[in-house]
Amino acid sequence: MRKKKMSLTKKIVWLAVIVIVLFGGYKVAKQVHSTIRENQIQKSDQQRIEEAQEEAAKKRHEFAETIAKPAVQVWNKQHVVLPSVVIAQAIQESNWGQSELYKKAYNIFGVKGTYKGQSIQYYTDEYVSNDTPVGKGVKVVREGDKKKISIPATFRKYPSVYDAVENHSTVTALNFIKQKNVMSYEEQAKMLQKNGYATDPNYAKNLIALIKQYNLSKYDDQISK
Repeated sequence: MRKKKMSLTKKIVWLAVIVIVLFGGYKVAKQVHSTIRENQIQKSDQQRIEEAQEEAAKKRHEFAETIAKPAVQVWNKQHVVLPSVVIAQAIQESNWGQSELYKKAYNIFGVKGTYKGQSIQYYTDEYVSNDTPVGKGVKVVREGDKKKISIPATFRKYPSVYDAVENHSTVTALNFIKQKNVMSYEEQAKMLQKNGYATDPNYAKNLIALIKQYNLSKYDDQISK
C-alpha cells in the first residue's frame, strides 16, 4: 500500500525542528516544537469557539424571526403590544425558546391558567418580601432584598406560537397596557412593570436592554400605524 503523503504544514514544522537540532540542540528544538503545537491547538480552539458563537447567533436570529411574524400580525389586529416588546419578553421569559414551557406548550410568556381547556404544570420563579411564609412545595431559590422562590403552578398550553402571541396581547390589553397605539417600546416596558406584569424589579430595564442590544425595534417598522 502507498503511504499517505505528509502535509506541507507538517513538513515545514519538522524541517524547522531538524534545522534547530543541528544548530541549537535537542532541548531548544523540543521547546520550539512544543510552542508550535500549542499555537496550533489554540488556533483550533479559537476556531471552534467562533463556530459555536456563529451557530448561537444564528439560532437567536431564527427565534426572534419566529416570534416577530405573529407579533406583527397581532399588532395589526389589536394595536396593543409592539413587536419589539413581544420579542424581548419572549427572549427573557423563555430563554430564547429553551424553556420547557415553550418546548412543551408554546407558552412563550409564562402565562398561567388554561387556554381552551389546555394546561401544563410547571415551576415558576417569583420575587416576594423576605417575611412571606413559604408554603408546601415551594422552594427558596435565593435570599436578598427580596426573596426569590420557585412554586408549582398551572400554565396555559397553546397549539401554536401565533395563538400564544395573540392570547398574550389580549391578556396584556385587559390588565397591563390598556391604552392602544402606544408607540414607544420604553413606555410599554415601564407600563408592564408598573401594572404588575412581573415581580422582577428589573423587568422593564431588562426588556429595554434586550431591545437595544439586538436591535429589535426594527420589527416595529413593519407594523401598520
